[in-house]
Amino acid sequence: MSVPELGLVELSNPEQLADNASLVVLGPGIGTSVTHLYGRLAAQLSGNTHVVGWDLPGHGVSGPTHDFTVAELAQGVLNAVAGQLFSEPFHYVGTSIGGAVGQQLLADHPDRLASLTLIATTDYFPDPQGWHERAELVDRAGTPTQVINSAKLWFAPDFLAHHAEVGTALLHDLQNADRGSYAAACRSLAGFDLRETQPATKVSVLALSGPSDVVTGPETVQALADKLGARHETIAGTSHLLAAEAPEATAEHITRFISAHR
Repeated sequence: MSVPELGLVELSNPEQLADNASLVVLGPGIGTSVTHLYGRLAAQLSGNTHVVGWDLPGHGVSGPTHDFTVAELAQGVLNAVAGQLFSEPFHYVGTSIGGAVGQQLLADHPDRLASLTLIATTDYFPDPQGWHERAELVDRAGTPTQVINSAKLWFAPDFLAHHAEVGTALLHDLQNADRGSYAAACRSLAGFDLRETQPATKVSVLALSGPSDVVTGPETVQALADKLGARHETIAGTSHLLAAEAPEATAEHITRFISAHR
């Protein structure tokens, strides 16, 4: 195993940023690119934030890597941020596996976080064997095997009917992801377990969930929020990919939270 080299995507216009703009780092969900997951949300964030995102190995702008853990992804995020000469603590926002990375940063590198927003995530993704089986299927037959089920899990009912362009872009991300890297991400989730970890830190945490999410829904996210002493909010009309489904409402919660913890 090794720390993957992750690509960063600039989601702000640096020329329009104030010198004291806070850095916000966005982490994607498995199968998505950070651009298509967060692009509309990033445009809604306060103008006093410098927004960048990172892509999973073999997704978006990141090259493939076929063996890594969530802890190594977290280190890869720190390396990518440091490589862009961002030295101050940053606000981190992560969805699903991106939220797992956020929890790992909280556990291992709390000094690097100004705040943490966790979206549709948990400290343990159930059924490790199922994740290994998914990895084996994708290794053998490719990421298109995941498109139909992901379309059902990612979005609230009727979302695709009314926002086909948003959903299609994300499903194309999944279909085009490197199969070995996607499989490695599945295996990293199979091995992720922070249930017995209680961060000894005062980093403020916000947790967000979608009421239609059957993977990491409100009950699951509330349990995580209780453990971390976080505030939990549910975004109406959403499922697993809140940032794409309700970018304005999600951005409003994040902006208010970050503004209170500059």
